[in-house]
Amino acid sequence: MGYDITRFEGEVDEELICPICSSVLEEPLHAPQCEHAFCKSCINEWLSRQPSCPVDRQPITPNELKPVPRILRNLLSRLLIMCDNASFGCTAVVKLERLEVHKEECEHNPKRPVPCEQGCGLVIPKDELRNDCKLIGNVSFGAWIMKHHTLVVLSEASYL
Repeated sequence: MGYDITRFEGEVDEELICPICSSVLEEPLHAPQCEHAFCKSCINEWLSRQPSCPVDRQPITPNELKPVPRILRNLLSRLLIMCDNASFGCTAVVKLERLEVHKEECEHNPKRPVPCEQGCGLVIPKDELRNDCKLIGNVSFGAWIMKHHTLVVLSEASYL
């Protein structure tokens, strides 16, 4: 499946749209015979059901598919797209070629690895931070109780 066209700034040329999913091409491949371009996942799924081009019905197989020409890849890479984490508050608009790098670094990415705020050394996805750290806090508190209880028992044993 391609990129949702509503995430892009400005006009997107129709040649950059997958005819299967109607989204902007993602990992584009083309059939050399007819030169129609498709998202990799879209055309592979299509060809698993019928071995023909979805546009002109010419016979094609997955082995015949090739990466699209460089000019098409360059046009795609220059498109401006909103971050995947816009729903989490990110307002960044980046070139499509930089999207993956931005997502890894994005402060709003709920899956970005961050260190535990409790100082335990654990590195976990940001969206799991609260739950895991509470758990770690509870484990730490439980360990403190056990240590305190052991000291009390030892102290009482020394009076015997």
